[in-house]
Amino acid sequence: MEYTLLDSDRLIEDAVPGLNALERIAVDFECEFNLHIYGEHLCLIQIFTGSEYLVIDPRAKAVTAKGLKAFFLTDTEKIWFDSHSDHSLVYKNYGIQIRNIYDIRVPAKLLGYDGNLLSLENELLGLQLEFAKKKNQTANWLCRPISDDQMEYALADVAHLIELKAVLDEMIAKHGLEDVNAKQMKAAITPKPATPGWKNLPGWRNLGKKERIYAKWFFIARDKIAERFNVPPHRVFDKHSIVSLASHSPTPERISSAMTAVNPRFRKFLADSMMVALKRADEESGKRD
Repeated sequence: MEYTLLDSDRLIEDAVPGLNALERIAVDFECEFNLHIYGEHLCLIQIFTGSEYLVIDPRAKAVTAKGLKAFFLTDTEKIWFDSHSDHSLVYKNYGIQIRNIYDIRVPAKLLGYDGNLLSLENELLGLQLEFAKKKNQTANWLCRPISDDQMEYALADVAHLIELKAVLDEMIAKHGLEDVNAKQMKAAITPKPATPGWKNLPGWRNLGKKERIYAKWFFIARDKIAERFNVPPHRVFDKHSIVSLASHSPTPERISSAMTAVNPRFRKFLADSMMVALKRADEESGKRD
């Protein structure tokens, strides 16, 4: 697929008037979520205008928050599929609320379609699309240059969003669901405060009050080491191990025992951090020696 690369603030800002002149565009991101390095990172912005593809490279040295803001605040309608995590990342990392999102997952779910984008396109547009989805979902989008295969995969995610919206809009109108769709759309595209990561630990809801306190502090301790070494947190200490440690009356001895399974590169730093976390959790939980 041919596309125009926007790899500087100047090129993005030059493209903005043309984008603002359009009624709608299709948009999607490729991101890094603690898979190859620590943290959440915006790696690629794919745009389809209906006639051409544009790609913004947020990792380019000449692209700053200034250029990204110029695009995110354009007035044109931005058609997305499942925009929540993308919008949340932009709001968290740049403090920007993306203007005028239309998330087609909202009307799709309202009409009873709960599959992924590929299945939705195949069912509603009669397409027979196939891509190496699993392979490219775990690709390292931080690396440059991006391969032709990766770029084809990324652009395919925006190729049919505009026509898909037209079909869904017609179906929503046919069923008289315009008002319900508008209400649910507003809720879906409003960025919400980020949920603390420890609340996403497996079995969090089943933990007792004190167990949650220990899990929280152990999670924070693990993340500090992951950030220090710039590695995904799971490489330092598995999330299931955090829950297990928090669930069984954690003690210095149990922490020391758990550290034997940790990579030697991180072991001493994590052990020290976990001991501090234990002390803070003890204090917060009201435990006294």
